[in-house]
Amino acid sequence: MKLTIVMLLARFARALLRLLGTGASSFPGKLACRLMPDILSRLSRGVKIIAVTGTNGKTTVCAMIKKAIEDSGKSCVSNSTGANLLSGVVGAFLDCSDLRGRCKSDYAVLECDENALRQISRHISADILVVTNIFRDQLDRYGEVSSTLAAVKTGARNMPGALLVLNADDPVSFSLSRSASRFVSFGIEADLEPAGGGESEFCPFCGAKYEYSFRTYSQLGGFCCPSCGYSRQEPEYAACGILSLEPDCSQAFASFRGKNMLVTARPGGVYNIYNALSAAAALSEAGFPANGVLRSLAGFSGAFGRAERFGSARLLLVKNPAGLTQASAQLARFGVKNIIFVLNDNDADGRDVSWIWDADISLPPGAENICTFGLRSGDMALRLKYSGVDAHIIKNVSEFKSVVRSGSTAVVATYTAMLALRPVLSGKEFWQ
Repeated sequence: MKLTIVMLLARFARALLRLLGTGASSFPGKLACRLMPDILSRLSRGVKIIAVTGTNGKTTVCAMIKKAIEDSGKSCVSNSTGANLLSGVVGAFLDCSDLRGRCKSDYAVLECDENALRQISRHISADILVVTNIFRDQLDRYGEVSSTLAAVKTGARNMPGALLVLNADDPVSFSLSRSASRFVSFGIEADLEPAGGGESEFCPFCGAKYEYSFRTYSQLGGFCCPSCGYSRQEPEYAACGILSLEPDCSQAFASFRGKNMLVTARPGGVYNIYNALSAAAALSEAGFPANGVLRSLAGFSGAFGRAERFGSARLLLVKNPAGLTQASAQLARFGVKNIIFVLNDNDADGRDVSWIWDADISLPPGAENICTFGLRSGDMALRLKYSGVDAHIIKNVSEFKSVVRSGSTAVVATYTAMLALRPVLSGKEFWQ
């Protein structure tokens, strides 16, 4: 009876917030948790769960997995708007459960914030936990990568039955393999001459500096510790040859447990090949046929706010040095006239914006108009000036619209800026 009352109150709160024009992605879950702290344990009971965490790629990987599950004819619930704290996960289950708290979906694909995973993992029993990578991110909230790694390790420990899907190329997150009872890995076997240096160059077990046989980007690649021997292992799901890295579509020859495959990643870029490999690994290990998974990936059109296209404008989310470095490297492939960097420092972005100085920013010579916008537009303009670019500071949304209308545009935005500007570009709110 209490559960039914809580469900009704949460649904009423959502309906009221939607009527007022807000997304209601977190508050109903917060209300439900306050009224019934163990509600997630109840709502998730009996559901097959694939959880996804890590610094970059969580939302895209979840969207890829969800599409493949639904393409197979199964039902799936997911916190697809990126509300990845406990309240957002609870909110996703509230949306798909009846008043008795019975989830109507076969699968749940849950995006979990790295720090929030510790709390979420106490209430769910995931079958699979995907860890995409671990980079520096929001220093005021996460601290250094060792803190993030510890949080993810705790979350994994709380779900001892979960199969871990790990990035074999990332020496930070792959270190979880040392304590995992079961794991598989994914990776790319190619030297891509990456932009920017590595972030985590020292072994977490003995502190020695890695040696590399190849790199894909940042600290990812064929790492080996010359002191203790900790090193990259041959992944079960590997991209063996990169065919293309175009903005809208990248392809790679791959080996899935020894079987030759062709992986298509949409949108393009090396990071989306990683995303596609991690999604394919999770789905294959969950029992979905590889050929069907690859068809779904080939038909994937992108995730919310991640390299989405709106007419002649592209919207790219960045939130840390590794992401900004990769986004700026990708800009040369877009061939755009305008580039607008939008930097905010709200809570969800991280108050500390010093991370922009740790990114390697190289802008394409063909871009005619470089601008900055957002709460910290001046900081971003100063950072670009040190890269040899004099950027114009946009003062308001009207001016932003004018720049976008003037020609092909790439908008490179932090999280809250992306949420605010996506309706301007798309004409509708993110939850619609």
